[in-house]
Amino acid sequence: MNLSIATIAGFFISFNAYASGVTLNGNDSVSIDINNHTKNLTFDTVINGYSVNCSGDELILWGKPKVINEGNPQDTNVILVDLQQGYKKIEKVVSEGVFDVDFIKGKDYAYIGTNQGLLFNLTSGKLKPVGPRFDPADDKNFEACKKNSSWEFNRYP
Repeated sequence: MNLSIATIAGFFISFNAYASGVTLNGNDSVSIDINNHTKNLTFDTVINGYSVNCSGDELILWGKPKVINEGNPQDTNVILVDLQQGYKKIEKVVSEGVFDVDFIKGKDYAYIGTNQGLLFNLTSGKLKPVGPRFDPADDKNFEACKKNSSWEFNRYP
């Protein structure tokens, strides 16, 4: 009986894996702790910030490419990482600076805080400008939860 309970509990723990901690390593990599296992991810980006969603299964990080685009030195990489699998899902280039990223409540979108503001579709990777009906100053639009303190980092708050 105890073996059955332990097996079922183990299944749900492994099925609902999430990041228990994220650590910035240097300026271009992060370590992600998932179920007592550490995964190191290195990017071609100097990381300026990152945020993990409330469920702990996705991370978006942003920063400047290591190789600067001479034609547009303001380019910023925005990278979506699947924390359950530990791999980069989508990488986009935004032609202006990114100040922060917030996950939108109840939708597969994140708000990318730029001068103009962008919505990032977390399924398709498509970016679109924020329309007039979306208010980025209204906190009710965004996920709200008590996050592990390591789940957010912003070099230039």
